[in-house]
Amino acid sequence: MAKVALVTGSSSGIGYETSLLLARNQFVTYASMRNLKKGDELMKIASQETIPLKVIELDVNDHASVNDAIDAILKENGRIDVLVNNAGYSVFGSLEELSLEEIKEEFETNFFGAVRAAKAVIPAMRKQSGGIIVNISSVGGKVGLLPFFTAYHASKFALEGYTESLRQEVVEFGINVI
Repeated sequence: MAKVALVTGSSSGIGYETSLLLARNQFVTYASMRNLKKGDELMKIASQETIPLKVIELDVNDHASVNDAIDAILKENGRIDVLVNNAGYSVFGSLEELSLEEIKEEFETNFFGAVRAAKAVIPAMRKQSGGIIVNISSVGGKVGLLPFFTAYHASKFALEGYTESLRQEVVEFGINVI
C-alpha cells in the first residue's frame, strides 16, 4: 500500500520541492496551497514524470479549508501517513512599527496553521497506529539573530516548543513529530 503525504505551502520553495521529492519516491502526495493556479507547474511535472502528485486547495488559516482538504484525502485514500507543515511567511519590521494585527497574522500562519493541520490529521494517524508530522521551522526558531524579524522569530520559537511537546503527547500512538 502506497504511503500518503500532505504538504502545506507547496506553491513555491521548500513545500514545492518537498512535494516533488515525496512523489518521486512514490508517496501519493498532495501538494496543498491557497491558490490552485500556482500548482500548474507542479501538475505539469507530475504528468511528465508520471508521479503520484496531486494539487489540493488548503488555506492553513481557515479551519474549514484544512478539514475539507484532509477529509477529501482520507476519503480518497483511507489514510495520511505524513503531514509536512511547511506553510509560512515572514513579516519584516521593527516591533515598534508592526501592528499587533500583523504579528497575529504571522502567528496565524506560521504557528496556528501547523496546529490546525496537526489537529485534523492526528485522529486518522491514531486510528492507523502511526504517522509522521514534520513541522518546518527555521534557525530563527532557535536563535533570534536577525533584527526586524521579531514576529517571525517568535512564531518559529513557538513552533519549536509546540513540536517538542506534541512529540511526547502522540509518541505512544506511533506518531512521530519532527
